[in-house]
Amino acid sequence: MPASRYQFRDFHLDPAARELRRNGELVALPVSAVDCLAYLVEHRERAVGRDELIAAVWGRTDVADTLLAQTVLRIRRALGESGSEQSSIRTVPRFGYRWAAEVRIDVEETAGDAPGELGPIEAPVVAEAVVDVPAPPPLPARRGRRVAIPALVLLLVILGSVLAWQAHKGPGPAADAERVAAYVLPAQVPEAAEWSWLRLGLMDLVAGRLRAGGLATAPSESVLAVLRQAGSGAPAFSDALEIAPGAQFRGGQWQVTLEARHGSERLRATAESTDVLGAARSVADQLLIQLGHQPPPASGAPAPLALQELLQRTRAAILSDQFELARSLVAQAPPESRASPEVALRLVQIEMGEGRYESAQQHAAELLDGLPRDADPSLRGRILNLLGGAQVRTGRSAEADASYTDALEALRPVDDPIGRATAHAGRAAIAAQEGDLERATAELGQARVGFAAAADVLGVAHIDMNLGLVAAQRYRTAQALPMLREAEQRLREVGAREEAAYARYAMIGVQLQLLELAAARTLSDQNWPPEAHTGNERLRWQLVFARAQVLAAEGRLGEASALLERLARDASPTLDAAARQLARALEAQIAFERGNPEQAATMARSALTPSLQHNEPDIYLSTWRLLARALRDVGRLEEAATETAALRAWVEERPSEWRQLQAVLAEAEQAWAEGKSEAALATFDEASRRADRLGVPEDRVEVVASAVPAWIASARLDRASAAVGTIATWADSDFRAASTEARLLRALGRTEEWQRASERAAALARARAWPVLVPGTAGT
Repeated sequence: MPASRYQFRDFHLDPAARELRRNGELVALPVSAVDCLAYLVEHRERAVGRDELIAAVWGRTDVADTLLAQTVLRIRRALGESGSEQSSIRTVPRFGYRWAAEVRIDVEETAGDAPGELGPIEAPVVAEAVVDVPAPPPLPARRGRRVAIPALVLLLVILGSVLAWQAHKGPGPAADAERVAAYVLPAQVPEAAEWSWLRLGLMDLVAGRLRAGGLATAPSESVLAVLRQAGSGAPAFSDALEIAPGAQFRGGQWQVTLEARHGSERLRATAESTDVLGAARSVADQLLIQLGHQPPPASGAPAPLALQELLQRTRAAILSDQFELARSLVAQAPPESRASPEVALRLVQIEMGEGRYESAQQHAAELLDGLPRDADPSLRGRILNLLGGAQVRTGRSAEADASYTDALEALRPVDDPIGRATAHAGRAAIAAQEGDLERATAELGQARVGFAAAADVLGVAHIDMNLGLVAAQRYRTAQALPMLREAEQRLREVGAREEAAYARYAMIGVQLQLLELAAARTLSDQNWPPEAHTGNERLRWQLVFARAQVLAAEGRLGEASALLERLARDASPTLDAAARQLARALEAQIAFERGNPEQAATMARSALTPSLQHNEPDIYLSTWRLLARALRDVGRLEEAATETAALRAWVEERPSEWRQLQAVLAEAEQAWAEGKSEAALATFDEASRRADRLGVPEDRVEVVASAVPAWIASARLDRASAAVGTIATWADSDFRAASTEARLLRALGRTEEWQRASERAAALARARAWPVLVPGTAGT
């Protein structure tokens, strides 16, 4: 389906690119605001309720109405109107909002583009920092399925942890790498609005203080992320100490308490002071002593109380996504506080959270230029990492790579593992975008060490997931599976329900490559129904697509098509464009397996869009090869030859081991269809050797199933027998392996064995079309 873009007044909205432009100039808006605007425009025929809009934009329902109101206010300001004017977004009292302006639709015509005439692939758009967890990127379709490394997950770790780093610069001297020893819950504080910031502010201060004293304490972002998914329940950090802070104001003094709980054991510490932050530091030091740790030593002159409170209050606002509040706190601060480099850095953070990446880049560079030579190395490193994040988001990959490299150099003399992890993860994302998967793997390994040392279990699990996905894209599926399985287990252990569902989703694609269909089905069942595992609508549609993949692999083509039809009908044409693209490619494959090559050719050509080429080049290639096969099956050999030649040229420009295999196999099939037997047989042999080198069961079965009919027809029965023997292990579960074995047994005249094999293939075929071969027929 073509991607829609919208025009109203002098604005141009491109939801797929997540861009709003006014008279051609990009309007600075965070991604959440663009998604909110797009949802209202797409549903302009009706009013949209607040709960529906929150779920659509943030992927969860536990978002405060005030954040939605702030987002709508930001959109209205960007559109140049006030809350009272409401010429574009109209407030529906006690319900929600409705789009009111006239809209013109501009449709991007992509379905008819010829595969051979496509331009160069553009660099993928990466995720924004801090706010919004984009839907993670989709997995490939069955034939030639591949797992693409999702740069969005990488960037979530890279840029999201920049904020975590502001509160802690390392695990302290005795932190136990990779094991969370403690986690801190949001604090119980007075109900008065003026003290609401203490709920997350004290939580974060205590966690940072404990970490600085050598207690491996989970970052606040990790705890909050898990709490949002677990509802009111506490996060299940395995065997970790749960710490509950509380604060009360009595008789002109603050009393801050910490209660540490582990099973039936309890520890309690209390401190009083007129300064609530000082009391929190004191009580955290008491708890460290009770746990056998040394409190962190003082480093230099302490910051003034006003500056300490400002940094903690803005930190709390950022943790709750209240960026406008954080900015207003800075604006109201005394001039001497605003002049602090830490406050200037906080403003850059706020700009990153708001999606103002150009401004963030400019201000980070200015802040960096103004630092004295003897400035704190950790401060310099934090600025460089934020600068790198802004440069990545604005497409300046080379500059970002240099910034991350400079950050590593700046951090060399200090013990700051999470800062180094952030820089390595940034360089990994850039390497992955450039297709340098070997470098991406090495950088991810370095990042993992840092996140583990900082006891950032979610950071470690995200890195493990990305390592597994990179291994899969490098066609090392047997290596990828245990990495993904370990990441999924970690995520389940800490109660990160949504991330665990995504890890299982990623594992499905890998297990389909390994032809472990029963295991893939089990994982799909664990993720079903999608709404029970995630409030993120984008991820829900990815889980729907993954289930359709599994059903198609099992031959349940009607059930798979029903899910794909539901996806095409109900998923957003813009926000879920990636899932819809892959659904079209899978529908083409289903049509082919049902014995409708004419329909398959039409659907495959429709699926071959620039967007699919950009987002999933390997799926694009497998769909292109399907188009050539379908054209040959309906006798359009010249068209198939043209497509095969164009496919080969495309692969030469973007080579990989698997793509070369696909090109060779397409050429072998074309040569055989054209009656060039010797050339075809030699090319099938080359394809077989390439599949053996890759060692992926899916590829091996695909090549043998394609080559065996030619080998049988050429009386090369020994060659066919040897090849079928290599895929016989999957004949009990994979239709192609079973039907190919049955075809060979018939050619060998082994009637009884053929009958048993044919019955097995028929059972696996389900809704697939395949010739019922009987003795005496040609059927090769």
